[in-house]
Amino acid sequence: MKRSTPYLLLAPALLFTGFILLFPLLQNLFNSLMHVTLARGGSGWSGLGNYAGVLSDALFWLAFRNTVVYAVAGTIAALLLGLGFAVLLNMRVGKFNDIMGFLYSIPWVVSPVVAGFAWKWLLNDSFGILNEWLTSWGIVREDINWLGDPRTALLCVAIARIWQFYPFAMVMFLAGLQCIPREQYEAAEVDGATPLRKFFHITLPNLRYVTSVLLLLGVIWSFNDFNMVFVMTRGGPINASMVLPVLVREYSFVYFDLGKGSALSMLVFGMLVVLSFLYLRVLTRRDAA
Repeated sequence: MKRSTPYLLLAPALLFTGFILLFPLLQNLFNSLMHVTLARGGSGWSGLGNYAGVLSDALFWLAFRNTVVYAVAGTIAALLLGLGFAVLLNMRVGKFNDIMGFLYSIPWVVSPVVAGFAWKWLLNDSFGILNEWLTSWGIVREDINWLGDPRTALLCVAIARIWQFYPFAMVMFLAGLQCIPREQYEAAEVDGATPLRKFFHITLPNLRYVTSVLLLLGVIWSFNDFNMVFVMTRGGPINASMVLPVLVREYSFVYFDLGKGSALSMLVFGMLVVLSFLYLRVLTRRDAA
């Protein structure tokens, strides 16, 4: 009885949490197999028809490509930026490090919605600060519509995402750098290794685990990022920055096809499950080592 007491005490909370997590997922799965439209109401069995409709839609493949570019390229860039700042902070230059570490970390604590509006204001073609600077310095002659140009919209959103994610990468890399044994660097100095060789042969190999975790986490979070893209561009112009989470909204609440939107959300969920499985594999391999 004593052994089962903790489980009995936890059971109500676990059941309630499980219901909150599983009910929306099962409801969404059910909707993805039905023909549900918000405009007409009613529903009918569709089977895999919604999934076939999503996979045969050219807009889905455009959004999928944009999502991969946004997630992978943006995460890699954020990791490189975070690693650079972590190396600088690891040099230990007194109180200056504490001040700069605080300033570098600010983007991470800002809400994605607030960050999206801030970048939208910064890049505004009429009164944005960036255009003001570029024109005053003579770099460009006329204002650039950064978020209204299909060639630059996705890039601008990715830069905003990089700005918000790199502080987390910086903190993780900094923790990894401070765990590297000093003896390795001292032995390399005895052998006459240059700072560059020490970085590539000691620092980077020791950060391999941290890098793998950050890469997977960054891709998972970016694949599921709705707020930043929706606030800044809403997937436009002409779908140039359309990503999968925003497309789920488009299917469900613009085209009023809740069945198709649910099918797409289940596909995104499946992708995230695969990425999460890879993330857990990395963690378990590290624990086993």
